[in-house]
Amino acid sequence: MLSRRITAALLALPLAAGLSFVIPSGSGVFSGRAAGPLFGGVKIARADVSCGFTTADLETITAARAQGLDADLAARKALLMRTIACAKGDAAALQSGLAAITVPGADASIRSQLSGKIDDAMTYYDLELAKVQTAGLSGTQQVAQEVLSWRQSNYDILAAQVANFELYESNQPLFATANDRVTQMQNLVGAIQQAGQNNDLQAAFSNAETLVQTANNENASARQSLSRLLPPDQSLGLIKESLSSLSDAYGKFFDVSTIVQGLLATKEK
Repeated sequence: MLSRRITAALLALPLAAGLSFVIPSGSGVFSGRAAGPLFGGVKIARADVSCGFTTADLETITAARAQGLDADLAARKALLMRTIACAKGDAAALQSGLAAITVPGADASIRSQLSGKIDDAMTYYDLELAKVQTAGLSGTQQVAQEVLSWRQSNYDILAAQVANFELYESNQPLFATANDRVTQMQNLVGAIQQAGQNNDLQAAFSNAETLVQTANNENASARQSLSRLLPPDQSLGLIKESLSSLSDAYGKFFDVSTIVQGLLATKEK
């Protein structure tokens, strides 16, 4: 891939100052990754072509290096500033995506927390851009390392938290439907049992009801994890567990329906 060829070229250059940005277009994901010694190692991937690191950029830096220290520094600062600006644009896109999520009033506080942290991220990028403008070679390298470290320990986690929040909210209609289904089946099973006890039907419905309650509990734990901004792996694990329990519950719904259909067919004979 082109990004790998660029990385190899960057690795071949002598160590100077700053941060190496390998930016393949077409992804939309910004992830910290060491990419080589030229600038130090943040990898940004975005669909916006203005964020792409091209062979022309590499040629510009190489030519500037041959022209002397001032030209070399100017070229590196321009690339670093462009990439940090791109990172800020990525945060702005994350903010827009968060705002577009349909959220009930009870969950508005979670979105507010996440939105505030994204605002903080964009402010951070503005501060780092200001540093680059007055930095020398060593200062540029320091800013680059700060951005890399901050992204790995802050922004990547924040982006994952936003993604988990979006996933959680998109799943809530499934839980509402399952709970409605339990209520409907409870009435149906109750009516059938009045006409004659059926242990298989009662067992199938009890299993379904228990699984839905388990899914509800896991879903509530996932919400609590999101509201406390706990590690994204923890929130995602709880979301997956709740969906697994919900899937099992729907399997039991099918069993209940099958038994009911069999009982109705028997009465019609």
